[in-house]
Amino acid sequence: MKIQHGLFLLAVIGSLVIINLMGLRFFGRLDVTRDGTFTLAGASRQTLAALDEPVTVTAYFTENLPAPYASNARYVRDLLEELRAASKGQVAFEFIDPAGQETEKDKETRREVKQDIFGRRFREPTSVEKELTSAGVQPVELRVIEDDQQQTRRAYMGLVIKHKEQKEVIPVVKSVEGLEYDLTTLIRKLARTRTPVIGVLQGHEGPSLQEKLQILQAAFAQTYELRPVELGQKDRFDGSLDALFVIGPKTALSPQEVKAVDQFLMEGKSVALFLDTLQVDLRAFNPSEANHGLTQWLGTQGVTIGDQLVADASSASINVSERRGYMLVQMPVPFPFLPVVKQLEGESPISKGLSDVIFPFVSPVSVTPLAGVQAQVLARSSNKSWLEAKPPNVDPRRDWRSESPQVSGPHPLMVQLSGQMKSAFPAEPGVLSESKGEARLIVVGTSALIQDDFAGMSRGNQALLLNVADWLLLDPALLAMRSRGLSVATLQPELSEGTRNAVKFGNTLGLPLALALLGLIRWRMREARRAAISI
Repeated sequence: MKIQHGLFLLAVIGSLVIINLMGLRFFGRLDVTRDGTFTLAGASRQTLAALDEPVTVTAYFTENLPAPYASNARYVRDLLEELRAASKGQVAFEFIDPAGQETEKDKETRREVKQDIFGRRFREPTSVEKELTSAGVQPVELRVIEDDQQQTRRAYMGLVIKHKEQKEVIPVVKSVEGLEYDLTTLIRKLARTRTPVIGVLQGHEGPSLQEKLQILQAAFAQTYELRPVELGQKDRFDGSLDALFVIGPKTALSPQEVKAVDQFLMEGKSVALFLDTLQVDLRAFNPSEANHGLTQWLGTQGVTIGDQLVADASSASINVSERRGYMLVQMPVPFPFLPVVKQLEGESPISKGLSDVIFPFVSPVSVTPLAGVQAQVLARSSNKSWLEAKPPNVDPRRDWRSESPQVSGPHPLMVQLSGQMKSAFPAEPGVLSESKGEARLIVVGTSALIQDDFAGMSRGNQALLLNVADWLLLDPALLAMRSRGLSVATLQPELSEGTRNAVKFGNTLGLPLALALLGLIRWRMREARRAAISI
């Protein structure tokens, strides 16, 4: 019996050794996450397969980082390993601990602490720190527990990506969410020969790129060029534009501009319209009418924008100042005019996987598909939404306890159209009567969702904006990657009290009771075997 146990143990150990040796030559991993979070996306593989020149990634990570940053370093190393394997050697990387690069002089500099005129202690940066700063990699101050004391430790967690003579930097990797997308985007940016150009129509009292669209510029900086455009005396937009954004005009576009938008689409290019029926001053909460002048033209494309505002019980909160004695206190209150779409709909690359997108001061947008055009709604308000006619009372202090709105939701808030579109000016000389190839159009009933006041309120808003740009510019491969990890697997919202209690006590007591029952069954089986043994 002992010999058999020994042979079995040797067989198990030998099998494990063989499996590990095989693992050195054949790597495999099973990703069981719902959206393939730990598997390289198709966009990454396409980008790496198209590389014709090497890309070098230098990861500057301080060794022995405290949790959770130590696991981030492991993730970065694993991700770079996969990028190198998928690129067939075109991506090379190295991990460097900046402290290990210090010379004796640097170590002496680190020990030498000085004081300024105010008595504040400081030290001169080492040569390694100067080099990293010039490269764009910034140190971060981390709080760690050492020798039973809380201390501040300077650490590095940055990436430098080089291709030919060009360089891009991720200064700090504090979170690994979206890191694959960031790396793929930067590699694409370094390897491409031309940057796509998005024109943003200016004038008409709309937001300017320098004032209210800085988050938009920052989001597009790595991938696209944003260019302010005005038509002037011309009847066509510049041919170098790849897509056109019309964002929140308050005064009507001229007939010449409407015709130019129409012909831009007929060229087979793409347009995104973020249009307001009402614009709201966030300081006084006074709504004012906006006339974009595109209503008639949109009708020829089967799109209608309502003249009401959508209010929704599923909404974001806004801070309101309340006086408490001699103090002003900021209190968050639910604001129905900031509808939150919990889950965008449809199989469009724009909306798939996106959740928690805020549509401030939005009007309903309906669409009737025309022949040769595919149309779908991307976002709707909840079942607990309603419409507020002009002029709406948008005061955040409005007492909703005394009101009973007529719920009429859901209402469509955003639509997309693609296909062989027809011009609204077919009889005029010198115009294209239908689009060359597939034209693409996005219509949203608000411009506030991409302006600085609201764009930063939700990760979903920024992801939606980037998805719109990628879809307009025929680069849908990046959309699925950006959406991974953004959707939350929530429980069914409407659960009965009995179901909630069953789930709660089942999770708490179910496993211990199951183990106890298994032990009881095994004990009874063992006792039964003993009773059956006869001497």
